[in-house]
Amino acid sequence: MSTRHRILFALMLPAILGGCGLGVPEKGLLSNDNVIPPNASPEGMFEQNLVAHIRCEIRNGLWKAHLLPNVPWLKDYGATVLLKLTAEEQSAVTPGATFLTPLVNAQTFTFGLGASSTAHATRTETIQFTYANSELLKEAEKDLKAGITGCEGYQRGIMVEGDLKIAQFIYDKAVVAGAAGEATTKSIITPAYSQFQEEITFVTSFGGNVTPTWKLARVAVNPNSPLFAATRTNTNYMLITLGPVAQGAKGNMQAQLTADTRLLHNATLIGSSAGTSVQSSSLSR
Repeated sequence: MSTRHRILFALMLPAILGGCGLGVPEKGLLSNDNVIPPNASPEGMFEQNLVAHIRCEIRNGLWKAHLLPNVPWLKDYGATVLLKLTAEEQSAVTPGATFLTPLVNAQTFTFGLGASSTAHATRTETIQFTYANSELLKEAEKDLKAGITGCEGYQRGIMVEGDLKIAQFIYDKAVVAGAAGEATTKSIITPAYSQFQEEITFVTSFGGNVTPTWKLARVAVNPNSPLFAATRTNTNYMLITLGPVAQGAKGNMQAQLTADTRLLHNATLIGSSAGTSVQSSSLSR
């Protein structure tokens, strides 16, 4: 390898690696919200739309379920929702070059040179909120009188469009609880089951790479591997727990569920977090 080639490669390598910095990922990289209020960010609107969509589905599921027989206790319940938004970005730069030097007797000396640099950043935000079913039922009745029956108004942006099946989950569990209450000797005022819970994880992932290749008489640049590659993964986790509202908190939008229901909610969250950590550790080995 000539001195000129060495100098050229040494000059290019720091410039290439310097462009692969470590930054905090954006929450909604592909958010396509068209209407953004003053002083609001697209990321904030993405999260606001997602929370509003979840609330709407809970409200619609409660309204449909409370019309069933044997579930008068449903209005005294509440719903605690934990929402964890994780954005993960990873990039890698792997420049390489192969130098060919002709020798005597048609022989060739080959000298390969390569380098690599990676950057990996993860951003996780967690929010939790609790609704009283009695207040959500009042909202649902008000919307119904106004002719609003769906959640289409909140379906804007990536990961918000679509049906999260929360309303179906609430209705199905009310059907099961109502049938079980009817089959027992207990009064239908007392629910057959004390808590209901659902976990939802939705993931989007995309990536790409760039591989410019130069082949000259005695040198080939990036002949075998991508020069630059990047991936982006969004993992949104939601845990919904329905149970009785603690005494003194009914009718308050800052309602709190009973201690045993909160214990179930926290235990599931800890188990899910531990499982995710073990899986991440296994994949990184």
